[in-house]
Amino acid sequence: MTTFLDNARLYLGVLKRVGRTMTLGLFGSNNRQELLALYNIYETKTNGKESTPVDPFIIPKTDIFELLGNDSAVYEGVYECGFGHTTEFELKVISNLVKKLNPNRVFEIGTFQGRTTLNIALNCHPDAIITTLDLPSSELDSTKMEIEEGEIRYVTKDISGERFIGHPIAYKIKQVFGDSATFPFEEYTNSIDLAFIDGSHAYDYVLNDSEKVFNIMRPGGLIMWHDYTNWPGVWSALNKLYQSDIRYVNIKHIGGTSIAMLKV
Repeated sequence: MTTFLDNARLYLGVLKRVGRTMTLGLFGSNNRQELLALYNIYETKTNGKESTPVDPFIIPKTDIFELLGNDSAVYEGVYECGFGHTTEFELKVISNLVKKLNPNRVFEIGTFQGRTTLNIALNCHPDAIITTLDLPSSELDSTKMEIEEGEIRYVTKDISGERFIGHPIAYKIKQVFGDSATFPFEEYTNSIDLAFIDGSHAYDYVLNDSEKVFNIMRPGGLIMWHDYTNWPGVWSALNKLYQSDIRYVNIKHIGGTSIAMLKV
């Protein structure tokens, strides 16, 4: 019954979001960007009698085999997928990239249940520190920017990071809470080897989180974004960065996943 009610709330939230976007929401830049991205999926370029759909995922793809050697990572809960989680394959890709990079300092935006956080901790340097930032439910109505209606269910949870709390590897993980639009990232400047961005999927938040994270990365560090192919706010924001900001010219979409990545 709980699953049914959660799904019902999600679908009702989506309907509410669509209705608002198509009416009063058109006055907001965030909603206009999402609507434009959705339109671009169906837009066609006509050449004589042939029409070809416009691909909204313009970031160049890279093959995972170009990035990694053998699968050497370790996992926990890899098959426990669902709403809000990375897929089995995505979690394995992330874990292997972490294993290869062997970072000392990691920053994650969007803890949720902590499944990805836990697997990052399992595969990084023994003395690594993973800082994971999550929006507490008490701040849901006071965020600086608007979040997606469909994201509310991921904020209104009883426990943040339940997958790693009490785990032997949890000593590596530092939980912090707040709105990524107002969180003091400055104390992490030039200290992060790997970042994973999976917070709000709203266009303005993706731009915000990308900028904040870029400014705390060490040279040679790696940034990963989740849900590039799943949420209009994510792909429209990353497409904009790829097309208009030279710092993101080498961003890549990992084939077979919704993950985008950039070595800085």
